[in-house]
Amino acid sequence: MVPVILVNWNGWRDSIACIRACLALDHPARILVCDNGSHDGSVERIAAWARGETPAPDVPDSPVPLSGRRPSGVVILDRAAAERGEGGDAELLLIRTGGNLGFAGGNNVGLRWALARGCTHAWLLNNDTVVAANALGALVRLADSDPAIGLVGSVLAEYHRPGRLQGYAGVLDLRSFKGRHLGIGVAASDPAAAMLVDPVRPHERCYPIGASMLVTATFLRDVGLMEERYFLYYEEADWALRGHPRYRVAIADDSIVYHKVGASAGSTPQGLSARSVGFLYRSRLACARRFAPRRLPWVAACILSEAGRALLRGRTGRAIGAVRALTGRVRVPR
Repeated sequence: MVPVILVNWNGWRDSIACIRACLALDHPARILVCDNGSHDGSVERIAAWARGETPAPDVPDSPVPLSGRRPSGVVILDRAAAERGEGGDAELLLIRTGGNLGFAGGNNVGLRWALARGCTHAWLLNNDTVVAANALGALVRLADSDPAIGLVGSVLAEYHRPGRLQGYAGVLDLRSFKGRHLGIGVAASDPAAAMLVDPVRPHERCYPIGASMLVTATFLRDVGLMEERYFLYYEEADWALRGHPRYRVAIADDSIVYHKVGASAGSTPQGLSARSVGFLYRSRLACARRFAPRRLPWVAACILSEAGRALLRGRTGRAIGAVRALTGRVRVPR
């Protein structure tokens, strides 16, 4: 049994669709929804659907079939109870984390549940995704093929254009600490070809795209939980850097996940929102400060240059977000 951990923040409709896809998985799973202080009644709405009290929201555009069954039991837990591993045998656990803990903080509540239960793997999955039935099984098989593998990523396809890749992995440029996705726009029907067309370069470090990544319990015990100081972005790159060289990252090209591209973070297929840009650059600086402090002035100069180019192109929001990050004015919600 593998816990599937979803972080929800005011996104109960997406979460129900994701849960329904996970109920069709061909590998045994428990679903944990870690609710980060939603103010739209997410926990109550998801629970009402799971208990059969309300119908599921209509999802006419899903690229994968969604299960019509309800979870076998639903339990609502607070953070302390979840981190003690409570919840009985319910197939769906709804966890109130107590506030907006960010991406890492919300996931860490679920990961502590997994460790308390003695799970060998945990799957971190964005709530704005739907998954192919074999997506989890493919991740577990690859993780179990080599004890040196600590993190396994899926291939991400675009939800609204399922024939097109969002990326098969992320990479971090170790000179500028800028991240990018590999294989953007390549045909989703042949992920292996994308890996040949857009490979990892010598100065880059690979990491799984955070919308779908499996972590082993061995990696968790040795390397630790996700770093919560980022709040949003760079958590998976940080994990890969901390695990290197003892653990390696692998990508399961037969694990396909369809992603709505940042619905909960405020980004869209047209680009990041100004708020998201601020968090992106704040996390980039934090990552450089942690792993290569001597490069921090260069990283800051790169960000300033990117802000200038964005301004020339009329992308004012991106430029403002960059400047706010450089001047320490990006505030993490309390």
